[in-house]
Amino acid sequence: MIYKELSLSDDLQQGDIFTELPFSYFDLDALFVYTDDSTFGEISWKDLTKEDIQILADIEKVYAIILSQDCDCLREEYISLIVVSEWKKDYKKSNKWREEIIKLNRSRPSKMYLPPDSNFNINKKMHIDFSQIFNLKRENLINLKNLRLCRLNEEAMDHFREKLAFYFHRYAFDEFYPLDKEEMDSYEKWRKEAYERRNYQR
Repeated sequence: MIYKELSLSDDLQQGDIFTELPFSYFDLDALFVYTDDSTFGEISWKDLTKEDIQILADIEKVYAIILSQDCDCLREEYISLIVVSEWKKDYKKSNKWREEIIKLNRSRPSKMYLPPDSNFNINKKMHIDFSQIFNLKRENLINLKNLRLCRLNEEAMDHFREKLAFYFHRYAFDEFYPLDKEEMDSYEKWRKEAYERRNYQR
């Protein structure tokens, strides 16, 4: 498969996959804070006036893969990780799965497919979600090496780095800026006809 076995003595590296790491979700417009009268109240971040305040936040246990470079995993105070989520689709036919996996890896910049492998306790189809990044203290993560399942092998690491670089290299630009009026009118006509064809086929 695409994973490598590790021992507890192996250093942390980019591509290491963990299970049951803490990931916090909270809404800055609806924070639950500990108030002066010893109760919890809801308030937005912009309306907070105290410098030091206790906030109640939801914590979820997630799979995660190390994003930080190998050298940073040895010296930086914090290590960056990316959430790995279950692929919640249920296709009965293998050819449909094949199509969806190829589509995800080719056309979804924020996602990378990870196959199940019972040898490493990865029992479901998963995907890396480059849009969900969080940090943990390096010392904390070292103490949680027992939660590390495996590491991506060399071929998978090449794919991971390529997807990662492409995701963060993208930038928005107007791809139609070189068109003159006639070319733009032709494009708008084509786009309208294509849109109408799609609606008709539905």
